[in-house]
Parts: sequence; structure tokens; C-alpha cells
Amino acid sequence: MPKEVPSGLSVQLPPPAARTPLHDNENLGLCDVYHLNGQPDAGAEIAFFLSVPWCSAHLKPAKDRPPGSAARPVVHIVLPNSRRRGRPVPNADGSLTSSAETHSNFFATTLHSPDTIGAFIVFYEEPPPSPDNHLDYRAPVLELKALLRLGPGLNGHRGVVHGGMVATIFDEVLALLMPLNYRRAKHNRRVGAVAPPPPVSASTTGPEAAAAASANVHNGFVTSYLKTTYLRPVRTPGLVLVTARYARLEGARKFYVEGAIWDDRSQALAKADCLFVALKEKL
Repeated sequence: MPKEVPSGLSVQLPPPAARTPLHDNENLGLCDVYHLNGQPDAGAEIAFFLSVPWCSAHLKPAKDRPPGSAARPVVHIVLPNSRRRGRPVPNADGSLTSSAETHSNFFATTLHSPDTIGAFIVFYEEPPPSPDNHLDYRAPVLELKALLRLGPGLNGHRGVVHGGMVATIFDEVLALLMPLNYRRAKHNRRVGAVAPPPPVSASTTGPEAAAAASANVHNGFVTSYLKTTYLRPVRTPGLVLVTARYARLEGARKFYVEGAIWDDRSQALAKADCLFVALKEKL
């Protein structure tokens, strides 16, 4: 089980460096934490994970990062939309009453507490730039990862997360890949950056094709299929790493994504195979 952080330990985040304009992804699930009105980590969620050595090793690009983590010069740390806004104002007695207007009530309210998901961040590595591209071109992202702090309110058995909640976490995290690439493409259109033509030998159905095609999903999408394989118990209280990566593309609307949940010893606790289908019309 992941080790908890000693009480009183805190991490001072460095001031944000000069960056390109806001990613403009607030309305589709992600927001760049360095542009939250000058308060990049109001909930101290990033600071918490940075204070845990094995989590910090994933978040900081360095040559000694964990196996399987490519050492890129830029790692974007973002907050899911449900963690930064849309949560109801507490009632006088401290309880929360959900609103029909709240974005993603399940994660914004029900699962937003120390007893359920006490902290939740998403991060991804910036793909290497192409020398032939616009300086501010943002290539499609093939993979993103998330860190979650899980509490006993998620238990199905004593000290073990309910299996249905494991599937729910997969559904939430894996789905963040789609809006991320849509918003990166929206930025490219705004600055006039054009994607380079794919190599002649490039697959039209592989992960790269799926990531590129997701940039055109403007009507939203739904989960059509989610298969979860349970390998080991997901313990509480504890911390987990969730990975999400495009697997393949079928036609123009079917996006297959693979995911896994890992513990602090790099043991796979569960795996997922998911199919997202792009909608022809907005819901």
C-alpha cells in the first residue's frame, strides 16, 4: 500500500515559467493548473502528490524517472474540471446539495471528499516538436496518466475499493484523452498551425491515427464498451497511478483506449479495454 505523507510536510511549488497561451480546455474536462487566476493549486492536490516520492518521480521530467516513463522536457499537470470548479457551495450544516447545472456531479460532488477521492490530478508529456511545424503547434497526445488518493468511502470490502468504482475510475480517466486532443487541435487552428502529413508507411488504424482523429470529435462522445480485468485488490486508504493510451481507430468514430491502475511498486492492479464512439450530433 502506498505510504502516506508525514503530517506537516509541505511542498512549495515553483512559480510558473513563461508559457504559451491558455490551453482553452476548461469546458471539456481539463484545465491547465498554471492559469487558474494566479492560484495554480488552490486545493493543494499537486503539492500533495509532489510530496510523495514515487508520485513525484512521475511528475518531474528527469533521467531517473521510473521505467516506462519517457524523459521529456515538459510535463503538463492539469486538474480535471470536476476538481477545480462546479462543486456546490456547502450548506450551513456542511453538507452538499447537487445541482442539475453542476458539471459531472458524480466526480464534482459525490466523489470529491477526503473519504472518497481526496486528490486527483492528470498529467501528460508534451510530444516532441517537429522541425517542420509552426513553433506553437501542439501534436496529438497518445497517452495521459492520473494520480488519485483513494479513501475508505469507496470500499466494497474492508480496505478494498468496490469493483464498480474501479471501473468508474477507468471510465473517467480514459475519457479525458478525447477532449484533450480536441482542444489542442482547436489551439492549432487558432494560431494557424498545420499538422504535418503522416508518413506514407503510417498506419491508418493505429494509436497515432486514433489520437489525430480524436481532434475532430466536436459533438462529444459516449462510452460504448468498457471491459475491466481485476488483477489485485485496490487498497484504501492509498494512492494509485492510472494510465490511459490510445490503442486503435476503427472507421472515423470508434476509438479504442487501453488503461491500467498501478500501485507504488509498479504492480498492475486492474486493466481496462474501452471503446468510445463519437456522436453524430450533440446530446
